[in-house]
Formats: sequence, C-alpha cells, structure tokens
Amino acid sequence: METTTVQATRVVYGVNDLELDLAGRRITTVYTVLEQVLNIPREASVTVNGGRVDDEYVVRPGDEIEFLKNAGVKGQQA
Repeated sequence: METTTVQATRVVYGVNDLELDLAGRRITTVYTVLEQVLNIPREASVTVNGGRVDDEYVVRPGDEIEFLKNAGVKGQQA
C-alpha cells in the first residue's frame, strides 16, 4: 500500500502560525481567505520561503508564507 504525503503550507502572521493545504492557490487568494481570520492589513508585505513575492505567486507544497506588517504602521494614519 502506497501512501502519499501532502506537505502543508505554513502561514505566519505575528503570533499566528498555521499549517494549511494551500498548494496551487495564488497569494491573493490566500490573503482573501485569511485577512479577516488573522486580521492581516492589506498593506502587509508577503514573503515565501524568506523571499518577497507578488500577489500572483502560486503556492507550492511545503512553502512557508509570512505576512509582515510594515514598520511604523500602527493604527490609523493622520
């Protein structure tokens, strides 16, 4: 009997650290799904496996996605 192991995608934002099956989805879709759950601001930067990517990047099995709040962004701007 053969077993196939699907590598989960790790998603990190602040203290949140999730393992989800997101392979094949674009970053823009991942953001849309998680923005309210994790309270991710739209201006957050995105890295995959430590490198910056754009919204059209397609997630691969085992990727690590991290959403980063830009430095100095706190509350509403004046």
